[in-house]
Amino acid sequence: MKFKLENTFEENVALFQAEAEQIDPDCAKILFDNMHLLDSGGDTAPSRATIGEFHKALLAALNGLSNPTGEDKA
Repeated sequence: MKFKLENTFEENVALFQAEAEQIDPDCAKILFDNMHLLDSGGDTAPSRATIGEFHKALLAALNGLSNPTGEDKA
């Protein structure tokens, strides 16, 4: 997948989302369902606390996925 320089950020995110959904639909859903947590509501970057909350939400969702084989991955 290649991002296009002439695309908007949102267009390239949509391309990335479509590619991620083809690779791993469950993980892509978790990622994109939580992207709103990074929205700082302006031109400023998200704070460390905001990023930490994003990471916690992703980790909780990933830990909630069932293991189809019933085995731990080590």
